[in-house]
Amino acid sequence: MSIVEAAPIACTLTPGEHKDRVSWIAALNRDALRSHSRDGLVLELRYAPEARARVHDMVRDEQVCCGFLAFDLHEADGEIRLTITAPEAAREAADGLFEPFLARAAAPPCACASRAPAAKARANDVPGSKAAGVTAMTLSTGAVACGVCCVLPFALPAAVLASTGTVLAWLVSVHVWVTALAVLVVLGAWGWIAWQSGRTRRRPATSTLVMMALSTTLLTVAVLWPLIEKPLIRMLRA
Repeated sequence: MSIVEAAPIACTLTPGEHKDRVSWIAALNRDALRSHSRDGLVLELRYAPEARARVHDMVRDEQVCCGFLAFDLHEADGEIRLTITAPEAAREAADGLFEPFLARAAAPPCACASRAPAAKARANDVPGSKAAGVTAMTLSTGAVACGVCCVLPFALPAAVLASTGTVLAWLVSVHVWVTALAVLVVLGAWGWIAWQSGRTRRRPATSTLVMMALSTTLLTVAVLWPLIEKPLIRMLRA
């Protein structure tokens, strides 16, 4: 009767190879890892479809160096899904075994030799959301500023108006089209953030949501300015 021994929980790479392998995995994750989940000894990684070849390369190489890990690779719902299962004998070391597969920067030596703490969670802001928020905030603020210039003559001294009158008149004249542009930008920014959140399965950062909320509030003020302007003028005259 023959006895089949389980694959030893040990890495076959040299120290230099360990370092290179983990750096390679980190680069793959930075470029294509969308999300991940873990249930005990099972880790599921979900990658963008364009990284198909690189994920296959990683699995092939890891099967050679970490034969005790089981890899199941398939494609579903427009993404590459990789399920990695550790043996029961490695339960106490599972955190260290899985940690490098989630790394996005320089990580401990080898996926099967690591014992370092889990890597920090990745930033949750979706791509481009900060830029969209800044643009929306800028134009919304500009739209409100152009409207405010309508009432400045009732609040500023004559000497100041004499030197800034031309500028104020120009700002008043562009209020309508600046407001229209701000409406398009704010709506576009919300649409962009929603689309990117769905595509990457990551929620926008709180700072981005706050910025967009302020932009929307300012835009509302700019749109309603024709209704706000007269009460403000009466208040200033009083």
